[in-house]
Amino acid sequence: MKINLLKKALIVSLSAILLVISAGFSLDPKASANSDTQVDTKQTLKVLYKEKYFFDEELFKQQFPNTQIQEVKWDGKSDLKAFIAKQSPDVIMLNTLEYQQLSKENQLAELGQLIKRDNYDTTTMYPGLLDALKVNGKLYGLSPTFNTESIFYNADLFKKYNVPLPKDGMTWQEILKLAAKFPTSGNKDNRIWGLHYPLDNYTYLINDMATSEGLTRYNPNTLKATMNTAAWKRVFSMAITAIKSNTIEGSNTVGYSNDPFIMGRAAMTVSTQSMETLRDVTADKAAIANYKPFTVKIAAGPADPKNPKTTRNIHLPSIMTIKASSANKDLAWNFIKFYNGADFAKSKSISDQFLGYSLTRMDYSKEYNGYSLETFYKLKPNLETPPYVNPIGNLFNNSQYSVILQSEVKQVLSNKKTLDKALVSIQTQVQKSLDDAVKKQKAKK
Repeated sequence: MKINLLKKALIVSLSAILLVISAGFSLDPKASANSDTQVDTKQTLKVLYKEKYFFDEELFKQQFPNTQIQEVKWDGKSDLKAFIAKQSPDVIMLNTLEYQQLSKENQLAELGQLIKRDNYDTTTMYPGLLDALKVNGKLYGLSPTFNTESIFYNADLFKKYNVPLPKDGMTWQEILKLAAKFPTSGNKDNRIWGLHYPLDNYTYLINDMATSEGLTRYNPNTLKATMNTAAWKRVFSMAITAIKSNTIEGSNTVGYSNDPFIMGRAAMTVSTQSMETLRDVTADKAAIANYKPFTVKIAAGPADPKNPKTTRNIHLPSIMTIKASSANKDLAWNFIKFYNGADFAKSKSISDQFLGYSLTRMDYSKEYNGYSLETFYKLKPNLETPPYVNPIGNLFNNSQYSVILQSEVKQVLSNKKTLDKALVSIQTQVQKSLDDAVKKQKAKK
């Protein structure tokens, strides 16, 4: 959630970095078992993607030197299904909702039989991920990376104030109750806070909490808003109570010295980008004035309150799939096997370029700068209501929604409006936004 200049710099410079990595990384060419693809046959593989930094073409070419990758970049805005039909790619990289929709429409090739045919080892992958990726009982894609939320906490502050330590599988409600056990007195610039989480936009916290409980803002099939419900009221009520309690430090500024958790003034932070936060926590801070080291620990969560052993707050940025009608299925499968394999995971662990994401393969993703990564794999993923993404052909205006929610929550916080009236207003305005989008779409046709 927090803007991170380091991540931007990594993404901008990634192409150059990957060339350096690939220069020192080699694999023996090999083809799939029972595959018609031969390594000495010149072939072209069309790969559709939205973000290039989710695969490294140079490493693939070292294993398949006679394969030419033809890149097909989708802008993320035009009609995806029409774009796929026109370009006819072999490999398609999708987010979770795109993957679910295309799978249900039989647009993608089933991978289960290919995994079985080649005895492809999936035992070291993030537990539960393959099951979570199954659509109607069948697997259509694999994801080499994922991003999950985690609870980072200052064990020294918990000990000092005699507060019970966070546990794996805590829900948002439990996290907020724990944060409220810390003192709220003192100047805001040097006091201790129970929780650090950006509050410059209340949408962040409320959407995060709603995602963990499987709530959606509207029904994508009927295009009807779903905000004025008992479940949504419960989430808004929890968030507003926590904000009013003065236990959350909500700044969203760049730099370690401005981060209350990094500077030891917040007992917890719920990170939406776990690997990136771990990188920040372990970075050299010798040049930061007034920085004092403290004991950092990590707990798995926030969890789904309906099943505390699972999490809905997980993001799969690039699920690799094969177009059902591809004439190069074996070559496309080689591509997917490679990027989801142990060798590629090893190359990433050696290069120290996680790009803010965790590796699905756990073989070479066990620790980072002395910290165990086990916590990131403890909760089983639930992909039913993925965060950050909208359905194909989505008409929902996220920016407008954010403005609506921010305005209404501010009125509740200042006691100018009751929560019940705010929810009615949010429901009405979100519905109008959806209706206006439908009218504009029909007018274009």
